[in-house]
Amino acid sequence: MDFSKEIKSAMEPLVQDISALCQIDSVEGEPEPGMPFGKGPAKALAAALAMGERMGFRTENFDNYVGHIEFGDGDEMIGILGHVDVVPAGDGWDRDPWGGQIEDGRIWGRGTLDDKGPLLTCLHAMKILKDLNVPLKRRVRIILGTNEETNWGCMDHYLHQVKPEMPVAAFSPDSEFPVTFAELGMLQYTLTRDIDEPIEIEGGSAFNSVPSSAKVILPASLEAEVRQAVADSKDPSIYQITAADGKLQLSVTGVGVHAKDVDQGLNAISYMMDILGKVSVTGQLKEVADFYNTHFGTTVFGEKMGISASDEISDHLTLNIGKIQAADGKLTLYCDSRIPVSIKVDDVEKAVQEKIQGTGFTYELASKEDPLYVDKDSDLVTTLMEAYRKITGDNESQPMVSGGATYSRAIDNCVAFGCLLPDQADTMHQANESLEIDKLEIWLQICVEAIYQLAK
Repeated sequence: MDFSKEIKSAMEPLVQDISALCQIDSVEGEPEPGMPFGKGPAKALAAALAMGERMGFRTENFDNYVGHIEFGDGDEMIGILGHVDVVPAGDGWDRDPWGGQIEDGRIWGRGTLDDKGPLLTCLHAMKILKDLNVPLKRRVRIILGTNEETNWGCMDHYLHQVKPEMPVAAFSPDSEFPVTFAELGMLQYTLTRDIDEPIEIEGGSAFNSVPSSAKVILPASLEAEVRQAVADSKDPSIYQITAADGKLQLSVTGVGVHAKDVDQGLNAISYMMDILGKVSVTGQLKEVADFYNTHFGTTVFGEKMGISASDEISDHLTLNIGKIQAADGKLTLYCDSRIPVSIKVDDVEKAVQEKIQGTGFTYELASKEDPLYVDKDSDLVTTLMEAYRKITGDNESQPMVSGGATYSRAIDNCVAFGCLLPDQADTMHQANESLEIDKLEIWLQICVEAIYQLAK
């Protein structure tokens, strides 16, 4: 079917809805009564459900853990799994990360790409099919989570407490086009040690983001050593040194990216630790720096931790230190690994636990997910590939493997599908996250075609 006229008419309302939803700071907060992940995610869920109600869809809110937006009839159902929560804004923005500004042909703000923009694109695609009364044999249901960026407590509640009907096929618009048929396993954990000396150090914001900034306070007496170590480093431009009130602050500016693309970023914490390992720090800060440089360094494939691995399907294991925090007598490192599909996540976890024995650091699991694998020749993958190729004319791109961890792995017969295009800048989890409006129109075309093909 030709949906071109309706897609043109839908663009302005879609842009405005994305802008509005991205103005809600939906980073996970402290739990409150009726709001298991804080006010922000609950507010964003309510706003998205209200958009669905405005369009005439059936909606349901499951205790602010998960929501449904559904239309159509039929015994079978197609699922679309997305999320309204986001990672923290972080530093380095040129615009308000919660402004939802529509400027220079883009929508700017945290969530425009991950995952509010894609989620609402699917919602408006559903509206086009509904308004045209396109005959479909299957219902279509958007499932909106609120805790995807941290520990998936929303999906755990949904699957084990709500126990909903399962879709016969599904996709998650939380990755890239064309289709991600395999996702690496994921292991997130903290490494913590006691400290009883004043250590002023910080960097990063989340397990699954490469830190774009880090800083540490040092004695002013180390200034000459620090300046020399910076001068001798591979890239002195990433370091800033300031001295005041008898103290020295070393700051590092890295390149923040999603943890799945760790080799494309520059971890500010790692490069800060590299300098600390070359100067005469003492006491517990030296112990921390020595531990870090011994077990992580500036590597990104887990070599120093002894967990390096790869396979033909999914390439290298990755290891990202997403955050360092010293508070309340504890120093904590937040670690994230993406693990090849042929490697057991439990084996990697065991190797890490054994490696840190006797170091003074303790291991605590935050999240563990097995890999996803759906056959490239399955009906689901081939149908989605055909929809993508029909709209884009791209017959070269093939189904992909990703280090991302989407809701696709939460249910059977589900893959990640979109919405980032192959030629589109990826600013997910980075400063100045933004969505080009001309790309958004292509997103909408693909999503309409894909939902139609799956549900007809």
